[in-house]
Amino acid sequence: MHKLANQRRQAYNPAMSHYQPNAPALWQSLLPRPDHNSHKYSRGYVLIQGGYPVTGAARLAALAAARSGAGITAIAVPAVALSIYASQLFSIMAKPYASTLDLYALIHDPRIGAFLIGPGAGSSKETRETTLTMLQTAKPVVIDADALTAFARKSDSLKKAIVGQCVLTPHDGEFEKLFGLRPAEQLPERIAQALIAAKQTNATILLKGANTIIAAPDDRVIVNENAPSALATAGAGDVLAGVITGLLAQGVPGFEAAAAAVWLHSEAAKSYGIGLIADDLPGLIPKIMQPLFH
Repeated sequence: MHKLANQRRQAYNPAMSHYQPNAPALWQSLLPRPDHNSHKYSRGYVLIQGGYPVTGAARLAALAAARSGAGITAIAVPAVALSIYASQLFSIMAKPYASTLDLYALIHDPRIGAFLIGPGAGSSKETRETTLTMLQTAKPVVIDADALTAFARKSDSLKKAIVGQCVLTPHDGEFEKLFGLRPAEQLPERIAQALIAAKQTNATILLKGANTIIAAPDDRVIVNENAPSALATAGAGDVLAGVITGLLAQGVPGFEAAAAAVWLHSEAAKSYGIGLIADDLPGLIPKIMQPLFH
């Protein structure tokens, strides 16, 4: 059932270890460039599933999506948590729902350009079903954190649901839970495993680590090598997921959106240095992006 685990012995293939180091030249031309005809909807509408009682993760992701250029960023929040979200957000919209039907109505808003689910969402059956509903829209979806764990050993059901662009963002533990295989320590083998996972799910796999791997189902691989140790801080992954989603909503393809986001994320952290916390990262993204438009 779990094809990746069953391919442990043949996962490493020297031909699969070739990759491109991440650099702006690989995706810079695809970055969105608003002009005088742009408006908030044309710049992309992001909807993030908000968690409760954990609320900070979705808020970090939302700020990152907005700072990456999305014209509208909204968080779907359980009605019980509305006051928490609304009191902490200004440009980010908090959209309350009191039932599953209310939530699904928010998801089916035709103006939405990309979804993010996972940060603070909880690894529950409800999270899994909400993820499947987002995927059924055929719009780009970023599946992160708790939403990955919600599909533990259910990668086959996830693959069947992916009909549009999708980016999965596991760290090693989430990758193992999802695919039944612990990522290797050596880079060539990790690349091979990420590529197999990408093919199995028909999604872009962003396998986090000191050297983050971005693997596409069509065998393209980029390895990000510019991440500083300062990124080893709580909430940094939520920010990364938000940047990916913001770029997807603006029309950047999944593979390039993931590569661009992880490079921007790393450069933002390097620009801050010692003492970085995740709250610092969203506000640094525009300064890192600006030179890329010249």
